[in-house]
Amino acid sequence: MKYIFLLFLLFHYSYAHKINLFILNENENVEIYSYFASGTACKHCQLIIKNKDKIILKDVLDDKGKYTYKPTHKNIEVIVDAAGGHQASEKIEISNIQNEDLKEHIEKEQDTKNRNIFIGLILIGLIFFFLKKVKK
Repeated sequence: MKYIFLLFLLFHYSYAHKINLFILNENENVEIYSYFASGTACKHCQLIIKNKDKIILKDVLDDKGKYTYKPTHKNIEVIVDAAGGHQASEKIEISNIQNEDLKEHIEKEQDTKNRNIFIGLILIGLIFFFLKKVKK
């Protein structure tokens, strides 16, 4: 009986360090949540995202064990490594990839920048106009 209890205790201890991985694919993003079996977030654990055997991304999870990734490939493998041999991985197929051309992205950013500059100049002009009117 004593050996069964020790065996159960060792099994229970090893289960406590199991990493759980939850992946949600919504709104053009892949949201990754990782936590231990006890419910504690996998803080600053290493995150690796692969497409086939090619590593796409290496980063770390935040303080809540979360990471948001904008996918660029249809089939990816998400791996969370908490060191010490504790690792979880899952392969998923992305259903809603929004491939944006680099030129389009740069043009959108430039348009936004130009719009902000224009609005700023108009606001500065209005401030000087009102200051001139108030000063008279």
